[in-house]
Amino acid sequence: MKIKLIRHFSAAHKLPCYDGPCHDLHGHTWKAVFIIEGPVQKDGMVCDFKVIKKLLDENLPDHQFLNDRVENPTAENLSQVLFADISRKLKEKGLTLKTLELWESDNAAAIVEG
Repeated sequence: MKIKLIRHFSAAHKLPCYDGPCHDLHGHTWKAVFIIEGPVQKDGMVCDFKVIKKLLDENLPDHQFLNDRVENPTAENLSQVLFADISRKLKEKGLTLKTLELWESDNAAAIVEG
């Protein structure tokens, strides 16, 4: 069974390899859409949404400077790092991260599938 959760976080970054205004410090309110797979348990849930929301929120870089976590924090690079980190945490709960959509604006996203 697959479930979907949407989380938001605010973070700043600058793109050192970009020739344009995004080279300078700026921020986004990011939207992260997670598709997670796991078996339906006896209680009828894959996992309590509260538990997964807490895990996701603890691993998203809310109010952080993204360059401290990723050298060149494009949406593409950041989505790959978040996918790897959060995948490990979900595996500890017997769950699999299938897809992460990381939206830096209403019309631009990077998508990682595993």
